[in-house]
Amino acid sequence: MRLAFLASGLKWIGLLLGSACGLYLIAAWIGSTLPANSDWQSTKSGVTIFVATNGYHSGLIVPVSAEGEDWSLIIRPTDLPDPRDAGNWLLFGWGDREFYLDTPTWSDIRPKTVVPALVGSNHTLVHVDHLKDLHEVLDARAVALTRVQYRRLTTFIKTSMVLDAEGRGEAIPGYGSRDVFYAARGRYSALRTCNVWTGEALVAAGVKVGRWTPFSGGVMRWFNK
Repeated sequence: MRLAFLASGLKWIGLLLGSACGLYLIAAWIGSTLPANSDWQSTKSGVTIFVATNGYHSGLIVPVSAEGEDWSLIIRPTDLPDPRDAGNWLLFGWGDREFYLDTPTWSDIRPKTVVPALVGSNHTLVHVDHLKDLHEVLDARAVALTRVQYRRLTTFIKTSMVLDAEGRGEAIPGYGSRDVFYAARGRYSALRTCNVWTGEALVAAGVKVGRWTPFSGGVMRWFNK
């Protein structure tokens, strides 16, 4: 009797979890297809940035210096093991601190890091890769921004970081010689993933993109290869 009751309970839990996942996927599809900034038009001049993805995680590539914005004052070359590895472009991503630090490769993913992150965490990081050449990123799609739009984007990224009185980030060693983490602000959860952060940054800049983009595909669908 007890076993039958337990089996019935587990069945209902499975059905509830399956339904919740299904609703989440439907909401993600709807959110990523409803545009914010629907009247946005790409400019023919200005600053070219790139929206990038590895298939799971999306991010933003910006030039180290453009339109008076010098990232080297915040993302310092000396934060790397060898300052000579500093790049001409910076790839920004945002996410849960423990997930970032405990999963240097996808094969390192474990339930103990995934579940707490999806439930919700106030401990977040900005991850910065230094790029010498844009060809280092397999899928990076160009977006031209006006000067004002670019300033809005950089402001969003900066406000996502914990900066000291001199406007410098708190550096944490990365996975290799050309990347570094920085203490960040914001709560990570299933409702606000790394891809939602990318979408929010683009919305803040005024770019046409989905209103809620928990998956990288929901971000990338708006930009031509």
